[in-house]
Amino acid sequence: MNLTDVVRELYQTAMVIPEPFSELSMEEQEEAARLLAQFEELQQAHDTVPYAELLHPMLLSKNGRFQDALTLTRDYYENARSWETAVAYANAARRAGDLDLAVTLFSAAAEYDPNDLTCWLEVGDINLERGQFTEALTAYEKALEKENSNQWALPSAFYCRHRLGITGNWLTSLREVANQEGCTCGMEGCLTEIFGGYGSSDGIARAAYLLEKAEQ
Repeated sequence: MNLTDVVRELYQTAMVIPEPFSELSMEEQEEAARLLAQFEELQQAHDTVPYAELLHPMLLSKNGRFQDALTLTRDYYENARSWETAVAYANAARRAGDLDLAVTLFSAAAEYDPNDLTCWLEVGDINLERGQFTEALTAYEKALEKENSNQWALPSAFYCRHRLGITGNWLTSLREVANQEGCTCGMEGCLTEIFGGYGSSDGIARAAYLLEKAEQ
């Protein structure tokens, strides 16, 4: 297994560990510590570790070392501003609870890669959960400009329009997404796992979650 494959496997294992750190079981904390130690061993053994600017701060945050992750990602970002370093810094800020900084950095990251829409989804999600529906809708609409049927942005935009009192049958639209028949062949899940993005099952789950929020 080459170094890139080792790093990819390490990342995939780390992604399984839930957040926040304060809610981890003892076994999950031990696993997070093991993964961080494994990464640091890779750093000692190799001059350059692929995707270190993304993986290292994530592992620090998974271990509850939020300030260390913020400092590291800020340094990465200030030394070489790019989509990767901005996203790493934004994620560290979000995990540390600095949502204003996270929104600023995700917005900056979107400018580094005009084809990317995931950062606008992140901005939308943060603002939606804070009840800032105008800002959230603006972000989702930017994502929809890039992919007009995005299965995450579309129901999210419907929800924001409903909460803002914009004329339209937005709850009906949400229900239509929630009640649609998703892919049952298994291919969609495989393809989205390989290539990224959101499939119909993501849209269904997102719409169902937002319907529940709307009815609370």
